[in-house]
Amino acid sequence: MIRPDLETAYLDVCRTIPKLMAELVQEGHDAAACAFEIRDEADQLLMEVPFLERVTKRPRACQPAPLALSPETEALFNQLDLLTLAINRETTRLHENVERAFRQAAHMRAAQANLLWSFETWSERQSASVR
Repeated sequence: MIRPDLETAYLDVCRTIPKLMAELVQEGHDAAACAFEIRDEADQLLMEVPFLERVTKRPRACQPAPLALSPETEALFNQLDLLTLAINRETTRLHENVERAFRQAAHMRAAQANLLWSFETWSERQSASVR
């Protein structure tokens, strides 16, 4: 079926499913496993409408009313948000400091190795000149 837009196609499918499902059941098919696919001109799947979505009568779930928070609770949540931001900032700074400490330690190890090599070289030269 060709329809001008997705909404029209969906509404036509919804009207067709109950009749078609009755026919499929009479013929012995498992209509519960069927679905309509709505595709565009390029055969891209836009929507799948399972038959059971349109024929089962499910009671609508009652949506609980959103909780109304007292001003004191709102203030506590705001403080919690501020504390969370502060902890995130401090954690970032801690990571930066640890990285800096590792770089400094690596630099000091390299300087120590150079110093030790220089001392050993100097020591060898002193020994050679004494002999």
